[in-house]
Amino acid sequence: MAEQMTDSMIARTEMLPAQRSNRRLLIIAAWAAVLLLSKLPLVVAREFLGADIPWITAGWIGVALLLVAMTFVWHALKPLRSFFVTMLVILVLTTVFDRLVVQSVIWERLVAGRSPLAVLFAERALIAVEALVVLGAVLLMGYRRRDVFLAVGDLNAPVAGVRLPGRARPVGWLAFGAIMTLLLGGLFLAFMVSQSPTGLAGFAVPLLALPLILGSAALNAFGEEAMYRAAPLATLLPAVGPGHALAMTALWFGLGHFYGSIPSGVFGLVQAGLLALLLGKAMLDTRHGLVVVHPRGAGHDHLRVTGRGGNRIAGRGSPAAVSFAQSACPARRKRLTQRVSYADSALFCALTT
Repeated sequence: MAEQMTDSMIARTEMLPAQRSNRRLLIIAAWAAVLLLSKLPLVVAREFLGADIPWITAGWIGVALLLVAMTFVWHALKPLRSFFVTMLVILVLTTVFDRLVVQSVIWERLVAGRSPLAVLFAERALIAVEALVVLGAVLLMGYRRRDVFLAVGDLNAPVAGVRLPGRARPVGWLAFGAIMTLLLGGLFLAFMVSQSPTGLAGFAVPLLALPLILGSAALNAFGEEAMYRAAPLATLLPAVGPGHALAMTALWFGLGHFYGSIPSGVFGLVQAGLLALLLGKAMLDTRHGLVVVHPRGAGHDHLRVTGRGGNRIAGRGSPAAVSFAQSACPARRKRLTQRVSYADSALFCALTT
């Protein structure tokens, strides 16, 4: 894995001022895009200005289109093109396509006379379909299944930055994930019970309804993780690195729960944001030793390799970076697969089993 490479394999160099400036520009542009394409403008308008933005959907799509167009005229923003396109596809699907479907005659006939649970299942299925479209768009831009986390990760991978007191060995995601699932599930159940005056009895459902409930939960989990987590993370990583990519997607997801979710408001923002941090970190930590080589400097003459855990490996020149990847990856006794994407201005070297 990238973080286990010996010091002889990791050559560190200082970033030149121009390279540092370009990196800073990408991070600032990505953060600005995430905030503009989130519900933050709505929150500011409603909560602080006492106004509304009835044209917010058109505004989101317009901003996304403008950002994509800017990557064609401003070369420095080119590494963010895939992310901007992904956000545009997500916005069109969730704000335009979704509304057209649920207001269509076919949909009304489909859900007419159905139970609320059946309608919920249909809505979750629609989210899953939209997620498949988003994943398809990302794959069409040259990403591979493993790049967008469509592969079984290493469940025994350590949780980066988490250690138990008195233990030298890091905590693995298999144990940590189980503990967090029980903890978060218990907290959510406690919240739901607190909202019902009759306690648990208020949430009792017939046994025959469990398949619909579990099916809806599974479809929702896949749809949200693929569309709101995997796709944005995969397209942000090459441009801004894992730390900023994780923080951006978590905040964007949290802001999406400020209105129209249970819970909503500040509590919904914090709960959904923290959950997004946890799930996004799980994706990044458990994937199979991904090494991302970022473009640095004009003409892609400088590349920085970021391994899982944040290790930085510098290579000068595209041929040198490819040569480095070819020499470093087999040293880990792994099969090397590599892809150079000029459209995204990035090289991906994945260590796979």
